[in-house]
Amino acid sequence: MKKGRATVLVCVTGQRDCDRLIRAGKKISDNQSIPLKVLCVQPTSAGFDADCEELEYLRQTAKSADAEMSVYFNDDAPLLAVGVAKNMHAIHIVTGMAETPVNGFIEIVHKLLPHIPISMVAKDGTVYNILPVKKSEPHMKKFICQNS
Repeated sequence: MKKGRATVLVCVTGQRDCDRLIRAGKKISDNQSIPLKVLCVQPTSAGFDADCEELEYLRQTAKSADAEMSVYFNDDAPLLAVGVAKNMHAIHIVTGMAETPVNGFIEIVHKLLPHIPISMVAKDGTVYNILPVKKSEPHMKKFICQNS
């Protein structure tokens, strides 16, 4: 993967408080000097009922962070996110924390892209990371979860 094409991908839902994810992604992209992209996947059933005010707020937040935001309507959010991450050459993914009930989004993305770090931002702003294990550390578990 070429460094010049690498990106940080932030996966948001249509909720206003996902702005914290964009801010966390911006810090990562600034630290690595790579572009930030924002992805929102809405269920196809949302269609015209999607909350346009919330999506516009998130689009403006992304724009303020010098990021482009794409919105897709698809019922398989994790699979779509993996495809977008591959197409955008994502080297880091930022998402929210899974709440109860867990929908499996993070687990599926990590299973399909085990080499890409995932930062999960809790509602209180705490960031938890799933980091791939380096090949030089085979004695470590498959992934490391750390709080930053």
